[in-house]
Amino acid sequence: MNRITTNFLKSSSQLSKSTPKAHFSTISTPITQLPSSLVSEEEYNKKNNFTPIDNSFAVVHISGKQFKVIKGDVIMTDRLNINVGEHIVLDKVLLVGTKESTMIGKPLVESVKVHAYVEEQPKAEHVIIFKHKPRKNYKRTTGYQALATHIRIGDIIQSNN
Repeated sequence: MNRITTNFLKSSSQLSKSTPKAHFSTISTPITQLPSSLVSEEEYNKKNNFTPIDNSFAVVHISGKQFKVIKGDVIMTDRLNINVGEHIVLDKVLLVGTKESTMIGKPLVESVKVHAYVEEQPKAEHVIIFKHKPRKNYKRTTGYQALATHIRIGDIIQSNN
């Protein structure tokens, strides 16, 4: 019986050495980080022929989540690799609405973007994880504190083309 177990362990260790580890690639981020020469919204809008949409809201896709935003909102997302104070443009806009009309993307609204500014990059609230199995004397307490990014939403803009 010991011989069978030993052979099994040898074969499983050889198997783990021979199989390559999987490399996962991340999908492209929905954010365009602007160069330092284009800091303001007005310069970006003039250069790319965009105009702001007044009194509107948008549904944007950031780091795997969807957020309904209006001008002036502050949202908390997962940590983004962008410096504090940077001006970014959110490219993945799923829906834009005003009092008069609504544009729904299939899957994205092509001619609409959203200006945003990275406010701060704190840690999120601490979460306590408690595992317990009744009548088995098993209790484990751990914790987790995610990294976050606070983003302030600027203008929602539309292409003039």
